[in-house]
Amino acid sequence: MAQVTAQYNAGPSASVSEYTVQRTLLDMGLCSRRPTRVPLLTKRHRQLRLQWPGNIETGPWMSGRELPGRMNHVDGRVRVRRLPGEQLLPTCTAGHTQAGGGCIMLWGTFSWAALGPVLVVEQAMKAANYLNITADQLHPYMAFVFPTGSGIFQQDNAPCQKARIVLEWFEEHTDEFHLMSWPPNSPDLNPMEHIWDAMER
Repeated sequence: MAQVTAQYNAGPSASVSEYTVQRTLLDMGLCSRRPTRVPLLTKRHRQLRLQWPGNIETGPWMSGRELPGRMNHVDGRVRVRRLPGEQLLPTCTAGHTQAGGGCIMLWGTFSWAALGPVLVVEQAMKAANYLNITADQLHPYMAFVFPTGSGIFQQDNAPCQKARIVLEWFEEHTDEFHLMSWPPNSPDLNPMEHIWDAMER
């Protein structure tokens, strides 16, 4: 508020108090709110998200994802002034990283047909770790749910998922199921987020 008042008072108009500025903003419907947290997206990420087919309402697909314990600190002192419906404008959001840390890591999977296993991951999720989970948990589950080999597995581009050894493993198993392409930095598109949200509550 002090910044807005100082900016206004630096102009040729008569000076005003912070209280006057605050009251005027409230009269205009610009209430003080915390910025909405959204993934940090580059221009290229936005283009890829718009091009991504994303038609996953039905069909033989399965989603899998790891979830770090959500312990990252969000500074509650940051506020924005916005009108109703403006919460997703870039000036009203606060970006955050996809895997901002935590104390527990879970990995899980589900499909339209059935829920899959949920595992506690004891160590940092590295490529070798992820490959072990994929081979030991995902592979038999995909064979069970999609015995004809028509399944499509979706993952969200975490670094361990894009490692060469992991992608080679998926390439070796394309006759059993396929890997869905996924836009970068887009965990909010992942249907698994709804399950993690329910588990966190």
